[in-house]
Amino acid sequence: MTDAKPFEGITVGLFETRRQREFTAMFTARGAEVVACPVVFPESRGAEEPVRKFIEEATQGKFAVAIFYTGIGIQAIFDAAEQLGRREALKEALSRMTLVARGPKSKGALKRHNLAPAFLAEPPTTEGLVKRVEGLDVRGKRVAVALAGDHSSPTLTDAVERGGGEIYAFAPYHYRLPEDLSDIGAFIQKVLAGEVGWLVFTTPPQVGILMDAAEKLGLRERLVEAANSFGAVAAVGPVTAMELARYEVKVSVRPTEENETMTGLVNAIEGFLRKP
Repeated sequence: MTDAKPFEGITVGLFETRRQREFTAMFTARGAEVVACPVVFPESRGAEEPVRKFIEEATQGKFAVAIFYTGIGIQAIFDAAEQLGRREALKEALSRMTLVARGPKSKGALKRHNLAPAFLAEPPTTEGLVKRVEGLDVRGKRVAVALAGDHSSPTLTDAVERGGGEIYAFAPYHYRLPEDLSDIGAFIQKVLAGEVGWLVFTTPPQVGILMDAAEKLGLRERLVEAANSFGAVAAVGPVTAMELARYEVKVSVRPTEENETMTGLVNAIEGFLRKP
């Protein structure tokens, strides 16, 4: 292993969908071979009740702050508002709120509707959002949170409630398993054969969806055993690590709390590999 290519000879399994190209490049630049296995497939269900409630209460001025995890979620909300004939009313209502975006994609989605976040999470994670919320005055105010799919965010809920606010969290879209599990099954077989040395998770839904697929394929127990024996597992953030622990998967590497980003995770794995 050379300094220039610390990941030489290592195969990394990635489940990232949203920033797959960027994340892959971080590893290949360091000499790794990457096997991509996207597992997160978002699906909007239009103006279903939780989304409808947000739109109605937002246009009635019942929220002071709105937090958005993803650009996909923002677009799903505006599509639902269009169905309800409330698109312009929602846009006007959001313009009066304090808007917080997790990252550049949610910022870009707001910009497409001529809106701008007052704050971006730094880093662009749940932990970054928690830090932003802790800096806001939410006492006695209602805070809406458009989640990333169905995954709840207890740490963000706690931050709002500690600040004296009331939270309304909802899923503007949902994650689903693909009908054809052959690609995921082929990836799992590579893991079982020892052909993938590292499994790298960046969000909790990646964990749950992979395990659900493995369960349907009758491979979950073997996958967990392989990950804990001859594989190594890396996770961004405590929530993703907790989701892995729920399936009894041991996490080998996590970035520091101050750098819970993709770059931080890659650097943490590199540091782990360089240990004597």
